[in-house]
Amino acid sequence: MALQHNDEIDLGYILDKINGVFKNISIGVYNGIQFLFRNWYIVLGLLVAGVLLGYFSEKDLKPGQTAKLVIRTNFNTAEYTYNALQTLKDKSQAIDSTFLLENGFRVDKVEIGDLEITPIINFRDVSENYDSNNRAIETLLRNIEFKDEEAIPNSLYVDYKYHEVELSLSPYANKKTLETVFTYLNNNKYVKNLALTGKNEMLKNIEMNEFSIRQIDSTLSKYNEKVLLASSNNQIAVVDKNYSYSYVVAEKSKLQKENTQLKNDLVYADAAIIQINNDNIIKVKTPIYKKKAIVYPVFFIFLFIFFSWMISNYKRIKILAETEKAPSLK
Repeated sequence: MALQHNDEIDLGYILDKINGVFKNISIGVYNGIQFLFRNWYIVLGLLVAGVLLGYFSEKDLKPGQTAKLVIRTNFNTAEYTYNALQTLKDKSQAIDSTFLLENGFRVDKVEIGDLEITPIINFRDVSENYDSNNRAIETLLRNIEFKDEEAIPNSLYVDYKYHEVELSLSPYANKKTLETVFTYLNNNKYVKNLALTGKNEMLKNIEMNEFSIRQIDSTLSKYNEKVLLASSNNQIAVVDKNYSYSYVVAEKSKLQKENTQLKNDLVYADAAIIQINNDNIIKVKTPIYKKKAIVYPVFFIFLFIFFSWMISNYKRIKILAETEKAPSLK
């Protein structure tokens, strides 16, 4: 019974403390509201001053911009693209005027604040580059399953054709900035030669495949005209066992499929790195809670309340200190 009584006392004590805390908070809120009402003219003045100051400080301020680009890397230039964009990011943030000027960017104003490139993974395209027993494809599957793009090995970047580039741009960037980015990426001497050689090789492969397809068609036509070989006995026919009709047809189908893919790739083969989507520079809208016309008035009132509280506490402590000193002076 004594234990139960002590528990009831402890519970009652805790509830009283909680009620006391809420009571103090309520009183504090009430006193704060009354304080603002008593000083309404100061509060109103701070509100007006904050709104005006915030409005005029943002009036001529241009908002930042973002852009999202979809690019295609040809002729195994994905790794180069990642390295080149990382260099561009570092040089832009460091405001390396020599590098920026050499590559056609502005040096009086920062154009690119940040950028990030990530692969657009198409499992079907990637799987065509691996055998069924290849361990690298198992690694790729694990990364896709957990969506851990940072863990995707750099060695697999060459297997991705498409990539997404997100750029944080300053108000001074424009369409020409994006064009300059692609000029910078394709201006490398090695990349230029690679693009030229790669496109020529694609044209040669298409021509060779078309020649092989014509040869196969001719062979099939002759085979269909005379499937059976002549024999000395007019009543006996001999089939040419050295001729595999199904194999030849399969090879023709393979060449046709390869040519279709080459012609599709040829559409994008004018440069090593090309832009797929249209320019979509978007101005960043400032959230209302970040607008200076909202932030400044709130901040001014906060400072007013804070300093008033400090002065009030100082006066109260001063009175307490003088009260404590009074007996000792007698």
